[in-house]
Amino acid sequence: MYNKIMKKRTLYFFIYSIFCCALYISVIYFFQYNFLFHPETNYRTPQNANTPEFVESPLITKDKTQIMTWFFQGDRDKPLILFFHGNSGQLSKYSPMLTKLVQNKYSVAMLEYRGFGNTKGELSRENIFSDAIEFYDYYKSKTNNKILFYGYSFGCAVAIGLSQFRKPDGIILTAPFVSFYQEVKDKYYIPFAYCFIKHKYRFNNYIIKNLALPVIFIHGKKDSLISYKHSKKLFELSPSKEKEIHLLANTNHHDIFFKDKNIQTIQDWLKNF
Repeated sequence: MYNKIMKKRTLYFFIYSIFCCALYISVIYFFQYNFLFHPETNYRTPQNANTPEFVESPLITKDKTQIMTWFFQGDRDKPLILFFHGNSGQLSKYSPMLTKLVQNKYSVAMLEYRGFGNTKGELSRENIFSDAIEFYDYYKSKTNNKILFYGYSFGCAVAIGLSQFRKPDGIILTAPFVSFYQEVKDKYYIPFAYCFIKHKYRFNNYIIKNLALPVIFIHGKKDSLISYKHSKKLFELSPSKEKEIHLLANTNHHDIFFKDKNIQTIQDWLKNF
């Protein structure tokens, strides 16, 4: 009798364990975008963000989705900078940090992701890059100037990924990461979560090794969100003969962008164009 009870309990425990594991994997797999992205949906205009220099310029994608972009027209003899922001907020959160580029008369265009601000739709790896391609094509049609990609944090993934399909004249990467897989493995203390990442953005294997164009990596040595070691690894992998890396002391993930810790380095680099 005792053995039968123990066998039954063992069976129930085994079934319960399988159920819990399946639930755990399902939550991580199907809701990972909710863990990784934190959009603001209460749209703020350029005027609300105290950056009236930018003009709203929505574009309609091939699947009939209206994507918001903001644009500032600078001097005709300076490069156009296409900016890709991080995994939270909306355009109004980032535009104030681009005003020094605007003041120096660089043309700047900013892309909004689906589900952020007043841009409708669902965010996915596929539409992030399809929207970025249409964003590039839209602004490329308006200029004969050089075009640079500028990514901050998650936006570096968009900038690097877009370079597979549309070649810029240079790329600015502030606080980039090697891959979602590596970042989740290093940062998030969820057992085996990295094994179930749907879109790993493994730029180390698929893109960086072929990215032979001017590129600058900027990272804070006090960055506790994305270690500066990610920039060092990407720098090592890049075959570019015109690459630079700047590791800023006493600078964290937030301050490198939102307190203009990177802007002087960027402006010095832009003199090459």
